Amino acid sequence: MPLTRSMLLFAVALALAALLGGPAASPAAEQGRFVIDDDGHDLRASASAKAASLGGVSRGEIVTVLSRQGGFSNVRTEDGRTGWVPDKVVRGEAAYLADPRNRELVLCPKEMVRTFPLKPTGHEGAATLVLRDVPSLLGGDAQAALTDASGKALWQGPTQGAGGDPTVFFCRDFGFYWPQAAGDLDGDGRIEILAQDPQSDVSVSSYTLIRFSRELVPSVAFSGRGLVETPLGSGRFLWTDPDFPSQNVRWIMNVATVAADGTMTVPVYEYAGLAGSELRTGTAKVRLEADGAVLVSWVKPLAKPAD
Repeated sequence: MPLTRSMLLFAVALALAALLGGPAASPAAEQGRFVIDDDGHDLRASASAKAASLGGVSRGEIVTVLSRQGGFSNVRTEDGRTGWVPDKVVRGEAAYLADPRNRELVLCPKEMVRTFPLKPTGHEGAATLVLRDVPSLLGGDAQAALTDASGKALWQGPTQGAGGDPTVFFCRDFGFYWPQAAGDLDGDGRIEILAQDPQSDVSVSSYTLIRFSRELVPSVAFSGRGLVETPLGSGRFLWTDPDFPSQNVRWIMNVATVAADGTMTVPVYEYAGLAGSELRTGTAKVRLEADGAVLVSWVKPLAKPAD
């Protein structure tokens, strides 16, 4: 059938619409996660350094890249704001995590202990708990492994799952979830990992106890319990469920060292005095048992901390 003049005009109109643009779908976001890799930049209303500011963005902030134009990226932040930032400050997650300049932001602090000799050993062949750094945009994770004397891994935990898998340890702004001791801690012949839960104030500390089977399969014995002296002055620090008292209470704050026989040197804190809220601190040696810890001796008696 020959083309009529009206058909030709309609075809031309369609071509012009395609060239000049009509109603079009929004551009698809780029795949992958992106991170702001510098401080001191604003979200701009358009792709120009002179455009109106829509608020600041911070180094380490996760964004979605919606489009790019003239050296700028149109991004959406995790709190739902959209705007333009220079391309040079937007990096892919993998590159950001691998950059040595970002070490302090994506890994746990260097001073954190990463090797824990098992004391007592508790399982023939397993000698050490080793933590391997895993970079994280949230502040640093650690993969756990049990190794023999030669360094061969007998068990290895996952690299992801911080906050969900209790064998993935982590550092966050609100506190650290990190091992305090590892070995046959309570004398039952099996390996345990005692980890302190995140904490950001001076209050009763809580812990998670991970216990391994004979086949080195981990499970959580409990989580969120504290070592609170019960009754006060008895020298017995029992595993206590949450809703800890905040006055007239004495507890084990953390574990400083572990001797070869499993005896632990621990800071002990107390709220006491007439109002039950005067802070006192000391240092003691304790031995962990199934229901908690028993006082062996005082290294430094409880006293008000120096100002």
